[in-house]
Amino acid sequence: MKKIFSKIKKKKLLHIIFSPSKKNQRINISPDGEFMQLCYLNLNKENKFLPHKHFWKINKEKKKIVQESWLLIKGSAKVSFYDLDDKFLISKILKPGDVSITFAGGHKLDILKDDTIIYEHKNGPYEGQQKDLKYLK
Repeated sequence: MKKIFSKIKKKKLLHIIFSPSKKNQRINISPDGEFMQLCYLNLNKENKFLPHKHFWKINKEKKKIVQESWLLIKGSAKVSFYDLDDKFLISKILKPGDVSITFAGGHKLDILKDDTIIYEHKNGPYEGQQKDLKYLK
């Protein structure tokens, strides 16, 4: 797991890149306090999830950020990450099974192969580009 921190606020976690493991395990990828929660599950057929549902929670903070992750299923893509001041930090080529998570700061995705399949996850509700994002220069 590669954690990418802000150069401006040294302890502020902005992005994570996670590559899958072959070990039978659960890995919590997101820190507990982030809106976007992601964990890695490598399971055997003996593993079971009991029937369950989740509670609605009241958000005591009026502000919330849209956080996003990209999971590369097939093909190839390059993800680039940006700091809080929109300055470039690093890029990485994603392989199938890799996931990137953006908690804060900016990101960019370049598709490197035709027929690349990516799942995009973000917290909602989605209110459209004008309310949910700002393009960087």
